[in-house]
Amino acid sequence: MLLKRRTIEEKDEEKAFEELFRKNYSRAFYYALDWVGDEETAKDVVGDCFGEIWRQYERLAGMELEAYLFRMVKNRCLNVLKHQAVEAGYRDEAMLKMELIEEEGDWHEEMLEKVEAAVEALNPQTRRVLDLCYFQGKKYVEAAEELGISANTVHKHISKAMAFLRESLFNKKC
Repeated sequence: MLLKRRTIEEKDEEKAFEELFRKNYSRAFYYALDWVGDEETAKDVVGDCFGEIWRQYERLAGMELEAYLFRMVKNRCLNVLKHQAVEAGYRDEAMLKMELIEEEGDWHEEMLEKVEAAVEALNPQTRRVLDLCYFQGKKYVEAAEELGISANTVHKHISKAMAFLRESLFNKKC
């Protein structure tokens, strides 16, 4: 007998829930749509709310379910909007970083081109000294021996090259 009563109560609950669903789905959907502005998101919100009501139906028995449903829809919509705002913030921050990286990359490319042009503009001996000391990592004495000049002359070539590069790259007079 207890089994039959439980089955009857479950069927009554299902019918009551179906009635709540039929009566309120469209209104809840358009209410959510007003909040979130996207049909798919509104459908998800309303579907989640009805699912939650169904899961808690026994606990909610005796409550004004329509009011509870619409309060739940509003709260879920607000949570969705907060989440979207956070996502948008992260997306905007990521886009800004990407733009800065691209700009920085462009700046580096331009600077490399300027450096290459400035190095090419040096007289051949100074360019050779710069290559040996800065690009090949040799000490002034080693470069001097290889070129058959004094270490002091290497130092003068490097000073001259650095002054020229500063002026060429940064328009600074030395």
